Amino acid sequence: MASGIAGAISFNRIIYPIKTKDASEDILEQKQPPARIISIDPAVTEILFNLNLKDRIVGLTENCNYPDDAKNIAKVGKGSVDINKVVELKPDLIFVNFEAQKHDMERLRRTMLPPASEEAQPAPLQVFAVDPHSLKDIYNTISVIGTVTNKEHSAYSLLQKMKRRVEWVEARAKKEKKLKALVLLKKRPLTFAGQGSYLYDLSEKAGFNNVAPRGGMYQKMRREEIEKTDPDIIITSLDVAKNPKNIYNDRNFRKTSAGKNKKVVCMDSEIFSRPGPRVTQVLEEMAAFAYGWGREIEQTKD
Repeated sequence: MASGIAGAISFNRIIYPIKTKDASEDILEQKQPPARIISIDPAVTEILFNLNLKDRIVGLTENCNYPDDAKNIAKVGKGSVDINKVVELKPDLIFVNFEAQKHDMERLRRTMLPPASEEAQPAPLQVFAVDPHSLKDIYNTISVIGTVTNKEHSAYSLLQKMKRRVEWVEARAKKEKKLKALVLLKKRPLTFAGQGSYLYDLSEKAGFNNVAPRGGMYQKMRREEIEKTDPDIIITSLDVAKNPKNIYNDRNFRKTSAGKNKKVVCMDSEIFSRPGPRVTQVLEEMAAFAYGWGREIEQTKD
C-alpha cells in the first residue's frame, strides 16, 4: 500500500493543512479533520469503529455489517454505490478499497458536491483509497486512516494491541511441532493464499510451513501438486466449504495428511476475508485448531 504524509505532525496533534498520498497515488489535501465520513469497504468500517469514530460516520454500504452499531447507519448501496445518496449525506471524506472498488472510486471522484452557498463553488467528493494485502499493509492502513481522521493515538493503541496478540501466538507456536499448511480460497479453480497475502502471513505467524507455490498472492494448484506437498492442515472459510467434510472427503484432499486426519477448519467468512482489526482472531483460531489451544488464547485479548 502506497501512502505518504506531508505537513507538520506531532504524535497527539496534527497541524493542518496536511497532504496524504493514498493507495491510488492520489493526494488528499486536508485543512481540518473530516466530520462526516462514509465508508464503502467493510474492513475500513471496522477500523473506523475501532478508532472511536462512530459519531463521525454518516454512511456505509449494506456489506458493512460489523460491529452491530454499523447496522443503524444510513446505507449508500450494496453491490454498487448510490451516488445520489452519497451526495445527500454531504461527506467530508469517503473511504474505498482501491482494488475491489476501483469503479466506484472513479465514479465518486467525478462527482461534485453542490455549493454550500451562492458564493461557493461546487466541490469534488474527497475520496481516500486503501489497498491492504499483506499483514504489514493492514498495519499501514490502520496507521494512515488514523492520520487522515486525526486519530493517530487511537490507531497507535489499536496497532499495539494487535501486534501483542500476533507476537504472543508467534512465540507460543514456536514450541509446537511445525505443520505444513494450505489456506484454500476457492475450489473452482483450486486457489490458495500465497506470498504477499495476509492469510499467508497469518499462517506463517501461526507457526505453519505454508506449502503454496511461490510467486504471488493467489496460487492455483492441481490435485497432484496438493498431494505432493501433503499439507497437515487446511484452512478455509464457510464461503468455500459449509463444513470440513466438504474438504477432507474431496478427492483433491482426501489422500493428504490433512484429509486422512480430518485436520480442516472452516472459519467465519466475513472475519476470514476482511483485512482489518479482526485478522488477529483469524490467527488465533488457526493456532487454536492446529494445536488444541483454549483458555490461553482468551487471556491475550485484553
